[in-house]
Amino acid sequence: MPERTLVALHGNFASSAWWADLLADPPGGWRVLAPDLPGFAGTAHDGEVGIAAYADWLEGWLEGQGVTRPVLLGHSLGGAVVLEAAARRPDAYAGLILAASAPLTGLVTPEENYPVLELLRGNAGLREMSLGALFPSRRPDNFPELLDHAGQMAPGHYSGNARALASWSVDPSRLAGLPVLVLGGELDALVTPELVREQARALGTSATVLPGLGHGFPQEDPAAFRALLENFLRSLS
Repeated sequence: MPERTLVALHGNFASSAWWADLLADPPGGWRVLAPDLPGFAGTAHDGEVGIAAYADWLEGWLEGQGVTRPVLLGHSLGGAVVLEAAARRPDAYAGLILAASAPLTGLVTPEENYPVLELLRGNAGLREMSLGALFPSRRPDNFPELLDHAGQMAPGHYSGNARALASWSVDPSRLAGLPVLVLGGELDALVTPELVREQARALGTSATVLPGLGHGFPQEDPAAFRALLENFLRSLS
């Protein structure tokens, strides 16, 4: 059987380095690609800050890579991007894996939190505290790299990505028939287990919530995440 492709998209304040474990040891029969979205981890960005714009970029990137019918894996903001792309062309993808994904109705940041988002641009200590809170059980081995990348976003991304998530939504009926795996972390205060289960119900499936883990559960417990991932991938025709 020819090798198949899993494309992993990171979330906000993140980068392809969040998928270091998957990139180093892909599931059997699969290759893993993990791009940096534009304006993240020091990459160039000169366009709109928005979920639709990121999905446009993803579609162009996949075409440039010659990738056809991949499985899309999206974490947090990356989940919104893969949902947007899949809703446009569901037949173009073999399945979706949503890891602590932004809800289908968007994710609203309270207005009083926007000054804090801007402070994160220049305050390394605040970035470390904020990023560390995503990993309540343990920080991943490459946490220093993740922290560096969190401070390398384009200036407009700090508030811009939150605004983008607040104004975005997707109709779940546009994803009907597409195999979907919905995952969350029990201790996730950003995309709570309740939001994860609501998302799964809207997509006609059930959610798996990993006990004792937070928003960064794929990096907190790579083995548990990988087992769920491989089980889903084996189920795909």
